[in-house]
Amino acid sequence: MYTCLAIDDEFSALEIINDYIALRPELKLLKSYSNASTALLEIENLKKQVDIIFLDIEMPVINGLELAKLIRHKTKKLVFTTAHSGYAVDSYELEADAFLLKPFSPLKFNQTIQRLFSGATQNQEKKPEEFILLKSAKQRNQYTKIRLDKIFAVEAQERLIKIYLMNEVLLAKSSFSNALAILTTKGFAQVHRSFMIAENQIKTFERSYVILNNNIKITIGRKYADFYYKLSKKDQNFP
Repeated sequence: MYTCLAIDDEFSALEIINDYIALRPELKLLKSYSNASTALLEIENLKKQVDIIFLDIEMPVINGLELAKLIRHKTKKLVFTTAHSGYAVDSYELEADAFLLKPFSPLKFNQTIQRLFSGATQNQEKKPEEFILLKSAKQRNQYTKIRLDKIFAVEAQERLIKIYLMNEVLLAKSSFSNALAILTTKGFAQVHRSFMIAENQIKTFERSYVILNNNIKITIGRKYADFYYKLSKKDQNFP
């Protein structure tokens, strides 16, 4: 997921960028600004870089070229959006990664995003699939192959474990301790005496519980109360 910000003094231009971003599942718009001064104040306080800033050039008070000098270090990719092609040279001098000439089409927008992250996409495609083999609790010598990114949670069930997927639950022959030893090195965390969850499947959480993306609510046990504090410090939210 690539995080984005959009800055443009024209609301109609912001709406177009918002719509184009919404059509690409790998992009997430954190916030859009119609006021460059407000954008500067909030972006300067960011604790980490965003992936892309879409920035108009002709704006009142602070134009995009001036603003770019102040916020360039806060983004991995800088994309200028303007109706005036004469700014192209200036934009590249500011180490812009792309230049979108208004009005730009969805095709042009998509081509630009693809070019910006083509290397990252290729690396992701080459990443080997991670999975586990689960021995069936009902049928002898039957195993099921499950991708790790499809697992939401694992629950201890006496001598079995219960695997929670998006739309189904599987029972497998395994001890919870064995599953825990394997999965805690793969992005899973124990939050209860009998539950571990995939951290990347957390939808929302509070001190006493987590809700996963499949809407399962799991209590955080007293012994694992520090999980809330560790998780809340892992990512700094946009102000």
